[in-house]
Amino acid sequence: MEEEEKFASSRQSAHDQTIQGQTIQGQTIQGQTIQDETAVAQSLPGQKAESHARDTYFEFELPGRPSHSPLPGEVIDEVRGIHSRLLIEVIESYIRYYAAGDGHTARAKRYDLQYFLEFHAASFRGKNVAAVLVSDWTLQSTKDYIDDRLSRGEAASTVSRRLATIKHFGRTLAERVPGFVNPAREVKSPSIATSRPQGLTEEEISLLRAAAEQSLRDSNGSFASKRNYVLLNTLLATGLRADEVRLLFRSQLDANYEWFKNVKTKGRKFRNVYISSELRPLLESYIQECDEELAKKFPAYTSLSGTMRGSMQKGLPVFLSFYRADIEKPKSLSVNPKTIWRIINGFGKMACALSPQPMPNLHPHKLRHTFAHGLLDSSKDVRLVAQALGHSDVRTTMRYTERTEEQLAAAIEASKD
Repeated sequence: MEEEEKFASSRQSAHDQTIQGQTIQGQTIQGQTIQDETAVAQSLPGQKAESHARDTYFEFELPGRPSHSPLPGEVIDEVRGIHSRLLIEVIESYIRYYAAGDGHTARAKRYDLQYFLEFHAASFRGKNVAAVLVSDWTLQSTKDYIDDRLSRGEAASTVSRRLATIKHFGRTLAERVPGFVNPAREVKSPSIATSRPQGLTEEEISLLRAAAEQSLRDSNGSFASKRNYVLLNTLLATGLRADEVRLLFRSQLDANYEWFKNVKTKGRKFRNVYISSELRPLLESYIQECDEELAKKFPAYTSLSGTMRGSMQKGLPVFLSFYRADIEKPKSLSVNPKTIWRIINGFGKMACALSPQPMPNLHPHKLRHTFAHGLLDSSKDVRLVAQALGHSDVRTTMRYTERTEEQLAAAIEASKD
């Protein structure tokens, strides 16, 4: 969070510079501080503020742009105009439309672009991110950035994702500025060896559940420990991503506690997630305790009529956090993304204490891998697993069919018998 706040501060510093009539490398940029974009739009007769703000700062409706298809000379002018703009300003506009949410993907995009901007600042502008121009971004600088991330020890898959963000950023810009060429278009992703995602063994799952049960006993059944216990079991039994669990609302639970309906997944798609018969009573009991805890924390909650309370309950997150919560703002009761990571990692450390078997760096996504392996082993149906996980492309799910060298050797030996 500190890094993102630092990036936001850098963006704010750059935006606070009014660039009306400011000369940058001999180019006069017409415009105004981004904070005043609505006022700018309102000053233009016959144009809505919102549409002009989008045109000016992301579709780059530069002053004097002709209404007809641009002529060759006009294309050159537009390309010169975009190259002389501050890169941080263009990134800010992209973030506003493609990475403004609080989901995992949006946060990842913001970090990808933050590191990309900081790399260019260090390479060309004495680490001053507010001075980097779009013209500083080239094919070679993109390749250098990729090499820099790999040299820092980042996994090839992580660097590939960062490059995908940059390519989308450049492609989107190229679609909106005639003649602009995406500098990242020809950059190749680092090769990623196909590997089988690692899940937990049956013994490790038992240890993890034992650790969660011990935590429940040690806390005398506190609400937080009960929530954490149910959260762990929900991740193991559904294969949901951490963000998907965090953003579950009571309205998505069907009356029989058999399905989470319309769970938002990657790519703005939705799926229904089955609640197993083993998880169902745990979840139902937990929801009842949620209502009891709400009554303790917020006395006004008990004074609501049955109809009003029922309506409010539908807007409540399934997994509650009372830190800085406001009952009038149901979303404020959502669990923080990092809290989920800490809960699962904490259970992993407790499980290590119960057994000499190591379980280092346990994270929520490993529980998703565990669910996928279990379902594939029992069903032998890759498409079914893809549907359960919310994969739009079954090739993503095929990773789980990779076998280890030990499994390969055992299969070859068995075939000779």
